[in-house]
Amino acid sequence: MKNTIKLILRNLLRKPVTAGINLLGLSVSLALVIILSAYSYSEFTTDRFHKNHENIYLIQPGKNWFFTPAILKPTIEANVAGVKKSIRMRDKWNPPVYQVENEDPVESDLIFSDSNFFELFDYTVLEGDLKTALDAPMSVVLSKKLAMRLFADEPAVGKTVKLDNKHFLTVTAVLKEQPSNTLFLFNSIANIETMKRVQSDDERDFTTWGWNNYQTFLLLDDKVNPSSVQNQVIKLFPEEEKKEVVDLNLVPLDNIYFSAHDDYLTFIKSGNKTQVILLSVVAFLILVVALVNFINISTTQWRDQIKQTGILKVIGAKRIEIMLKMLFETFLQFSFAFLVACLITTIVTPILAHETTITFNPQIIYSGEFLIISLVCIFVLSLFCSIVPAFRIASSETLINLKKKIVFKHTKTFGKGTLVSAQFVVAIILILFTILIQKQVDFGSSNLGMNQENIVGIELTDQLASKKDVLKDELLAQANIEEVIFTQYYPGKMNSGWGLELQQNSEKKQVEFRTFSADAGFFDIMGLQLLKGRFYSDNLETDKHKVIVNEQFCREYGITDPIGAIMPRYKGPDYEIVGLVKNFHFRPVNEPIAPLVIRNDNYASIALIKLKTENFKALRNTFENIQSMAAELSPSFPVKVSFFSQAVEHLYQEEVKFRKAFTLFAVCAIVISCMGILAMSMFAAQNRIKEIGIRKVNGAKISEILTMLNKDFVRWVVIAFVVATPISYYSMNKWLENFAYKTNLSWWIFALAGVLVLGIALLTVSWQSWKAATQNPVEALRYE
Repeated sequence: MKNTIKLILRNLLRKPVTAGINLLGLSVSLALVIILSAYSYSEFTTDRFHKNHENIYLIQPGKNWFFTPAILKPTIEANVAGVKKSIRMRDKWNPPVYQVENEDPVESDLIFSDSNFFELFDYTVLEGDLKTALDAPMSVVLSKKLAMRLFADEPAVGKTVKLDNKHFLTVTAVLKEQPSNTLFLFNSIANIETMKRVQSDDERDFTTWGWNNYQTFLLLDDKVNPSSVQNQVIKLFPEEEKKEVVDLNLVPLDNIYFSAHDDYLTFIKSGNKTQVILLSVVAFLILVVALVNFINISTTQWRDQIKQTGILKVIGAKRIEIMLKMLFETFLQFSFAFLVACLITTIVTPILAHETTITFNPQIIYSGEFLIISLVCIFVLSLFCSIVPAFRIASSETLINLKKKIVFKHTKTFGKGTLVSAQFVVAIILILFTILIQKQVDFGSSNLGMNQENIVGIELTDQLASKKDVLKDELLAQANIEEVIFTQYYPGKMNSGWGLELQQNSEKKQVEFRTFSADAGFFDIMGLQLLKGRFYSDNLETDKHKVIVNEQFCREYGITDPIGAIMPRYKGPDYEIVGLVKNFHFRPVNEPIAPLVIRNDNYASIALIKLKTENFKALRNTFENIQSMAAELSPSFPVKVSFFSQAVEHLYQEEVKFRKAFTLFAVCAIVISCMGILAMSMFAAQNRIKEIGIRKVNGAKISEILTMLNKDFVRWVVIAFVVATPISYYSMNKWLENFAYKTNLSWWIFALAGVLVLGIALLTVSWQSWKAATQNPVEALRYE
């Protein structure tokens, strides 16, 4: 064994450059495969750390809709068999602001649930007792992260925090930070009784079936059929509500993460299965590229060891011993590459978590199960890469070995060309997808149908909301501010969903739509295009409660001319439609434009400020002045100020991070391919060194030598382009189906990818080809 290891090391060190390329490419590819495998595993096992995860269900009354009335929970508990426990959940209307004595206020998040929340879901407690933590009203459970921000390293349980500068809550427990693969996003949780005191909901919220503000989770008995429970729940709804729940479904906890749901569920995280699958495919392609490199380079290295094999046979080595030696050599290389890959993974995982969507618990890759699976995979891969050449060499005759005349059938014409072409196919596909993802992200953020530039938004705190007029006057006094308006709309913020009756020309129909309130100046600042009617005015008292609708509102409900239509309200004056605007993307472009109603209601959560200047320095100074003015008027609440265009970019941050991740892995795959191609060009030049010398002696030009050495690689690129184009076209079209509004697949994308791959291939091999072509022929022929 000792001599075998020495021999293996000697063979590797004999050609350190190619051996280094082989091991480095394999190490990097294995690191990327480890990272993406751990990420995919983490995504597909979201929230499965709860011991009852297989029996927990979320009630889904309609498509992408998870809101149910508060009265449903007690009704289920009293009438439905097979339900062991149930809870309701909802979030706070506005982000809560906590403060401890005279310390700076801290903005966080807060959800409300029933007191038995911790009987359904498992969390690790650091302080307090979860069995009683949510029993008392005006109590709150904090995450470790929030407790540290409020109390530093001091114990938090039993202490009091001020909520929104007016309510006092007692801390009853502190939770350990949740795993990254969990559905629920919260740093504080209080019970429903607390919600009734700190959030002034209508009293009908708990007594009326039509008030759908809660998510209802059920814990079922092990043997109960979920379909039976589902049918029983549907029967509980009053007759007038049953038409809204005909598609009611119980969604298993394990499936919620990848279920499409409305953006109202701000505290329930959603995943993108398409992105996870796409990155998993990239991991597989990276592994294919690395294995192709390894097979190509190793096969060439083994050719150089054929004579050594013949000598081993002469001195008595058996066929099985030679095979085992070659298999062991491959296994050692894979094992070393795996160790380096684990080191690379440890280093880059925090960077990826910050810059991309790739987040997972690093402990996954150090678990016993993962290591066992990894070792099995390494063994299988090393066997796959070496068993055929090992058998061929070990089975060949000793005399042929000593003469170094063993030939791998089809290696020159079919095998090598096919493998290298496969690498180019992968490179072309990845380049095409990288360009397409960039094109789609740019399309989404630049085709909204409204102005984005030179607009600043201030999120109104309670103190700013009560001083709106003062804030507006102070802002308009600034030289570089053109206009200030108030609205409920801002990119990334939730839009309300309403359902009302529409009355027009003695016809009545039920309409559902997105809606927000805005001052009359909103339409000018946003540059919205009026198609019919007029915009309402802030100066006309008769324009209060007038509304503007978008094109989709008319298309959805078959309305030719909406002007003059009335929408009666349960309380307050009726709404009258006075104008129709062209569709614009008030939500991300991967979602269809929904029916929209813009109301003149004087409700506001955002101040939009139109700036006059485009000078960068003036913009920065004006932005800083806006921040300081808002902070002075809101001393007890943190104020968020941002450019509208930045908010739009934030709206697409997941797509941008995914683009970064995909681009990074695509570049790595292409670089690994280039490393393999470089090694192959080195071997090709070395094998033809005497031929090159003879051709040069006979008058061959350097350009002719370069053409001879590079033409095979060009041919392989052309073949790869022909293969990759239809595969990419189909795959990219399938990916674009996830977007309601999408960029087009232009011909230049394919042309650019082909040219890039050809350029990369030629640049990679031309250096080695030039070196071989310009070498003195005497060096090649001195021993002939």
